[in-house]
Amino acid sequence: MFNWFVDLIFPYRCIGCGKYLDKKYLCQPCFNALPIKKQNECVGCHRPTPLGKTCTFCRDQYVLDQLLVVSDFKNHTIASLIRLFKYRFLPDLADPLSRLSFKYLDHLAKRDYFSMVQGNPLLVAVPLYKTREYWRGFNQAELLAQSIARHYRLEVGTGLIRTAHGTPQAKLEDRPERLSNVRGLFACVNSELFRGRSIILVDDVCTTGATLNECARILKDSGAVHVMGLAMARG
Repeated sequence: MFNWFVDLIFPYRCIGCGKYLDKKYLCQPCFNALPIKKQNECVGCHRPTPLGKTCTFCRDQYVLDQLLVVSDFKNHTIASLIRLFKYRFLPDLADPLSRLSFKYLDHLAKRDYFSMVQGNPLLVAVPLYKTREYWRGFNQAELLAQSIARHYRLEVGTGLIRTAHGTPQAKLEDRPERLSNVRGLFACVNSELFRGRSIILVDDVCTTGATLNECARILKDSGAVHVMGLAMARG
């Protein structure tokens, strides 16, 4: 009865069109209209590259080997989904976002013969600092990683941790500031898990790629041989 009362007072409405729905936040027509990114680009300079591989010119700053971006943060519905997911504490939104990633990855498989399961990669979520995760109630990147891992029958690794909170990246606009701001904020507590493995590093939004890059540096220091970023959107 409590759940019925809550649904009566706070009904589910589609984030895209506003239509009332049953136990979900995005109707099928609005989901079908969500764009997937068709051009892959370098994490550093945004130049088009095959499967988002980091270009030669950006290798001195970025150890992340490649970056795949599912959609575009400039799309209003995508931006709303991610903001509500992170800041309005709606873990149910991991479902439409992860389903959109499946659509994007299927597109890459058909167009570029890309395979998520090649090399049996380990999926790793970009971690939150513990107090931030307690406050939110969940780590949005971890929910996405778990959903993607279930779909492709891959393993999720949990040995990457965040050791300090630091200044939120969204408050910094300068690329060098963002790169230095995350330095030293992450660590591996189980290096054996990553040694000799290919890693798919999952996050919700990538802007300059500073957070993904710092996580990739820590993972490679722990023995990972290849680290690819997978972000739902790029701001």
